Amino acid sequence: MADKVNVELPDQAYYEAEVACRSACPVNTDARGYLLATVAGDYEKAYAISRATNPFASICGKVCGAPCEKGCRRSDVDEAVVIRNIKGFLTDKRGPETGDLITPLTYSIAPGSVNPELNGRSVGIIGGGCAGYTCAHDLARLGYAVTIYERWEKSGGQLVQGVPINRLSRKVVANELASIEMFEHVVVKNGVDVGKDITMEEIEEAHDAVFIGVGLAQGRSIPIGNYDHPDVHKGLDFLFDFNMRDRWDLSTRRAIVIGGGDVAFDVARSALRCGSPEVNLACLEREHLGEMPGSKDEREGGRREGVTFNDGWGPEEIVVEDGKIKGLRVKQVQRVYDEDGRFSPVLEGESRLIEGDAVFMAVGQASDLTFLEEAGIKMTQQGWVKIEDTETLQTSKPNVFVGGDIAHGPKLFIDAVASGSKAARGIHAYLTDTEPLKLQRKITFKDMPEYGRTSGYVDEEREERDELPVEPAKDPEFNTTLEYAEAEAKEQAGRCLECHIHPTFEADICILCGGCVDVCPSYCLSMKTVDRVEGGESLKVLAEMEFGDMAVAQEQGSVMLFDPLKCIRCGMCAQKCPTGACKMSVNEFEDCFA
Repeated sequence: MADKVNVELPDQAYYEAEVACRSACPVNTDARGYLLATVAGDYEKAYAISRATNPFASICGKVCGAPCEKGCRRSDVDEAVVIRNIKGFLTDKRGPETGDLITPLTYSIAPGSVNPELNGRSVGIIGGGCAGYTCAHDLARLGYAVTIYERWEKSGGQLVQGVPINRLSRKVVANELASIEMFEHVVVKNGVDVGKDITMEEIEEAHDAVFIGVGLAQGRSIPIGNYDHPDVHKGLDFLFDFNMRDRWDLSTRRAIVIGGGDVAFDVARSALRCGSPEVNLACLEREHLGEMPGSKDEREGGRREGVTFNDGWGPEEIVVEDGKIKGLRVKQVQRVYDEDGRFSPVLEGESRLIEGDAVFMAVGQASDLTFLEEAGIKMTQQGWVKIEDTETLQTSKPNVFVGGDIAHGPKLFIDAVASGSKAARGIHAYLTDTEPLKLQRKITFKDMPEYGRTSGYVDEEREERDELPVEPAKDPEFNTTLEYAEAEAKEQAGRCLECHIHPTFEADICILCGGCVDVCPSYCLSMKTVDRVEGGESLKVLAEMEFGDMAVAQEQGSVMLFDPLKCIRCGMCAQKCPTGACKMSVNEFEDCFA
């Protein structure tokens, strides 16, 4: 007899995970919900869903790394839905960038309200980036007085210091921050350098709790030959000047960028905008093997604008002659990761020289945490703040919490948003001596009497946003990305497979004709006898409910198996069923914190 098929009986966790885009999002945004609302033309509802758990929805519609798309089940059919781009379309219509700073606040489902009664407690937040502002937003809804201490004259962290202005409009950033600042009990103190202008001890004395979210704003170097030459620079220092200060004149410098991540591409593309006549990027990771950490958008943008890729070449030495940089000597990469997937590069084979006059290192990030040296807070071996409680993000000091990159390492902006929210709930739990609130999903099920979806959505291809041509050196601030027109947004949102909809079967009226199995175009349905499946104790209980005894079930019973990873939600099975035993059912969701 053939091996038994292992099956899983669905429970609450199964149905929560069924909408994989939501599960993949660090703040559990219901992307499915705003895609369907977009198709229906209800853009207010769609934006409200996108903003529900994310105070930085507008930012995420522009530059998010889109982990939701990595989870999207449409990729099992062809390519993922362009979820991020749909969000960009929605925020342009309803986000703070429209000038309405108040209404977006009303769509949040974070605990509390837009007009809370102040509770007499205060929280100090060090760092005015995504993590800090999200924490402030969520605490303000709960009635806490919040003070943000930001080192620089502009808030936003890496949104304004690191992401080049041509990729992210500063108006969008400013309005997103200004919306959060509409809470009268949120005070922002710019130009306050903690450790110099005010001590950590003074902040602790002034507030009932403290959140640290200063990020990783310092670049790292790799100690290869001549790495300390004056024409070797840290990429983040260069980007800070490009965005916040005077741009460098690279019109006589051929730039070489070491690194393969998004920061490296930001440096390379910004070097072009500073007039560099030639920009080479060198990195260990190989693009054709999917190893390069830089996003597809950044890689395609760099290639389109003229960056030369030298992927699969590891840096050996910066070559200097007569005191001037001649170039970067690189060696072929045999491997980047070992058999266990650990970073363990091996350079072997040909060496060559990439000629250039200035080298930029974009190989990692660090943070200046000297203000914590006397604070009595434990650190990790990597130099980050140690988290003692992962549920609350509490540090070794009960009144101090941490989030963002200095807690978790370099991650996406949406990860910083998630940690800011988690820390806010942790702070609230600490100050009220309660358990931290958690996002919960109420699920209700109902049959759909009609499900008449046409097949066009299956054939529709993924289309990215259009990019306008640009001469980087002549127009360094020009954002080339065009948001979707309305028809395009609806068309692309309509590619959603609607993973919350699936076939269900009523055993009492099923005649085992197999029509649903035969008509299924994606082979997601199959019928087996009970003795051919293995489902553990839950299957045994179900079989005994239906047949009275497991042995009888194995002799007489059949089961319908459904593979949600293959299903394209076409509804043909329900249309084919002669008795109505097969129906399309929908899971409706309601998110709340409890």
